[in-house]
Amino acid sequence: MVDFMHRVGFNAYVYAPKNDPVHRNRWREPYTNVEWAQFGRLARHARDVGVEFIFGLSALKFSYTNPAHLMTLRSKLREAKARGIRSFALMLDDLPKNFSHSEDVTVFPDLARAQAWLVNELVQDLDPDGEFYFCPTQYFGSGNSTYLWALGASLTPRAQVFWTGRKECSPTITAADLGRVSDVLRRKVVIWDNFPVNDLDMQHDLHVAPLVGRAPELPEVAGGYFAAAGALSATSRIALRTTAAYLRDPYGYNPVAAFRDAVRVSTASSQEAAAVAFLADLARRHPLVSRSSVLYHSLWPAIDAFWAARGGPPEEAGPDVPGRPAMSDVPPDERPLRQIVRDMELHAYTLFRLQDPVLRRNLAPWTAKLAGWARVAKYALGALDNPGDARAREYVLEEIPLVRENFHWVAGDTFDTFARRCVWSAERASERASEPGQPVRETA
Repeated sequence: MVDFMHRVGFNAYVYAPKNDPVHRNRWREPYTNVEWAQFGRLARHARDVGVEFIFGLSALKFSYTNPAHLMTLRSKLREAKARGIRSFALMLDDLPKNFSHSEDVTVFPDLARAQAWLVNELVQDLDPDGEFYFCPTQYFGSGNSTYLWALGASLTPRAQVFWTGRKECSPTITAADLGRVSDVLRRKVVIWDNFPVNDLDMQHDLHVAPLVGRAPELPEVAGGYFAAAGALSATSRIALRTTAAYLRDPYGYNPVAAFRDAVRVSTASSQEAAAVAFLADLARRHPLVSRSSVLYHSLWPAIDAFWAARGGPPEEAGPDVPGRPAMSDVPPDERPLRQIVRDMELHAYTLFRLQDPVLRRNLAPWTAKLAGWARVAKYALGALDNPGDARAREYVLEEIPLVRENFHWVAGDTFDTFARRCVWSAERASERASEPGQPVRETA
């Protein structure tokens, strides 16, 4: 990841994973000598390629009146400095908004001033050429709270403060958003952009998409810009390439072109690039896309043309997928959708065999979901083409729940609904065929 950052222009890396228990949950436990040696090697490599390595500190249930707690953090800071690390970040995000120890209330008027005291103490141990970043407990919102006012009045000017925008994962970030909180904190805030991160309740969302919703003047009004990668390194790098493109030329940034370029350089062939782009279009649920448009993938015109060619979907099947875009005004034609179903199988085949083994592993759960929906759609078309075969309809209804057991999000209920409509149509065709003098409809 550090080498990738160097190639695309990022120049700082923060080590602060919450899934490292010694970083956060068990922060009072020391790292082993083996781990410190690894940190040292990583920091040296980052320095060699022009990337600043920033070592993250955190502290659950920190006692501001217990000298041993402060000493533990200072000890980690000293150990890191001994390995050549010069910059640090104190991460107090996603913590309770009140003191964890009653003794602290007797010394500090509020949590903000206690946290500012802690930051100011740690900054004293910083070398002159080092940077210190702080993620406060309140790191998103309107930026005009009592907590932030107190923090701004008490923090040393050497501390730079992270901010994610109006939301934890902000669909948009504007200069006005930053201006308000920067005024309150008395310094230019550093953007901590929570994209393409996909942890916790977002773990089933792919987040392979371009950065959007960022005003072009942000690099001018922010104290810095950090992007939070997800745990899946190869898929994160596709999205991060678009962030790098935005930061290189925010006024000329084109998300569509940047994403197309990112996919192309992340894959080994045009066939691989087409498969990744196809999957990304269907797995488009992420924080920068509104909930009302997550189903706006490119397959709807073909689906609408398919049903238009058959006189409309069967009324017995009930309403269409909630949240789908408006019906397309397209000529009736079954062929485009039938070709797309074949393409889905080919794209899944390609994705299962990507040359980059990390990207292949990262995409595997979503690839499996895509392959599953391709089977469902193929079986559904087969049932529709053979209305006299009741077992063909059963295959469809048996396959749907098997695919749905994979919770990784690909196109929502698009193919589930389409397949059930095919089953309804096949049943009605079968019933008509059994009536005297009623021909079975020929397939396109």
